Amino acid sequence: MFTLHDYQREAVRFALHAFQTTGGCGLFLDMGLGKTLTSIAIMDICHAADPTLKFLVVAPLRPAKDTWAAELEKFKGLHSLDWAVCTGTPAQRRKALDQEATVTVINQENLVWLDTEMRRWPWRAVVVDELSGFRNPRAKRFRVLRRRRKGFDWVLGLTGTPAPKGLMDLWAQVFLLDSGAALGRTVTEYRRHWFTPGAHRGDVVFEWRPRPDAYREIMDAIGGFCLTMLAKDKLTGLPHSTVIDHMLDMPRPTRTVYDRLRRDLCVGLGGREVAASNAGVLAGKLSQVTAGCLYPGPDTPDAPVTHLDDVKLDELDSIIDRSGGEQILVFYQLVDELERLRARHPETRMVGEDGVVAAWNRGEVPLLAAHPASARFGLNLQAGGHIVVWLSVPWSIEDWLQGNARLDRQGQTRPVQIHRLVERDTIDTRKCRVLEGRLGLQDAIMGELGDAYDKA
Repeated sequence: MFTLHDYQREAVRFALHAFQTTGGCGLFLDMGLGKTLTSIAIMDICHAADPTLKFLVVAPLRPAKDTWAAELEKFKGLHSLDWAVCTGTPAQRRKALDQEATVTVINQENLVWLDTEMRRWPWRAVVVDELSGFRNPRAKRFRVLRRRRKGFDWVLGLTGTPAPKGLMDLWAQVFLLDSGAALGRTVTEYRRHWFTPGAHRGDVVFEWRPRPDAYREIMDAIGGFCLTMLAKDKLTGLPHSTVIDHMLDMPRPTRTVYDRLRRDLCVGLGGREVAASNAGVLAGKLSQVTAGCLYPGPDTPDAPVTHLDDVKLDELDSIIDRSGGEQILVFYQLVDELERLRARHPETRMVGEDGVVAAWNRGEVPLLAAHPASARFGLNLQAGGHIVVWLSVPWSIEDWLQGNARLDRQGQTRPVQIHRLVERDTIDTRKCRVLEGRLGLQDAIMGELGDAYDKA
């Protein structure tokens, strides 16, 4: 057994106790607190107690492919576990399964394949890395683990964002930990107990609103087997991070397009019409305009993207000029944003390129571009920089937190600058308000369960 930080040892003890009392544990540890290493320690202890025990680790693709293997390899002299990574082609996955390793790591997307490939699973313990990826009770991956749950001695769930969109996200995740003992065996039961219908049309409910006492009661119900830890509490030496909003004025021609699209749900550009058929499409189109472009409508899918302005790229240039040659991590939302960024800065490299992470950490990548969905998990970039720029503000709190945590995590030695490029009086400002609201709930949940454990 190897040396852990005190807070990691707390998490190990909590999990081992929860396995005995509940058969599952949620470790809601902030990004950068070492969830992977803590989980390896837990598996090592359990394997020492029962050498026949085998573990299945289910993770997003990048952590499954890279992070877990790297951490197991890094500490291989300090634990007794052998492992196989079950990713890639079907032939490569079958070869990994044939190893019959103590720890098998597979990505979430291949869980359904594994379910059909193997009728009887040899794994009696499961680690779900990024448990929030199982928050949808209708998803096939959730249904696989729900059906097989009774065959596991325990399930360990890891995430730093347990409720990215609200309390409704908790039911499916918690079910995998305790088979429904705390929050109900069905999502219908969960809703009936703690929620009331909000926005709806006939019998179709679009929003479920928590009852007045729901938050407190839910936290009490899961506090015995779910533990949260915040980086700001445990990593007292971590440099602080600062969010810097760059409030930009939309150029008048672009504003004309934006206002007309918002008012009329359609706008004529270059002899063709771009329309928004519903509120969701409208939000997407307005976001495109704030990014300086507008994609064609479904009636003319092969038409070119209309370029409107480069206000945000101009502001990025100002940030680059003031950065003193520091490397910058740039998040984009649209392919057109990326193409214009690379046309202006050919030195830009992409997350996902072979060797790019090592090059970044050596200081050889002036601009590293990433889509939030490709950089949520498994990227440790803190050694190479401390400046993040969001060309477009995301709606998702998970994208926001996980993206920033690529730099704002353990091992960072400088204060992290997080720059948001926001156009005034547009959907950008609404996105910022939505993020702040969701972040408030997220922090409350994380703090609540941590406080409960401290008191106990």
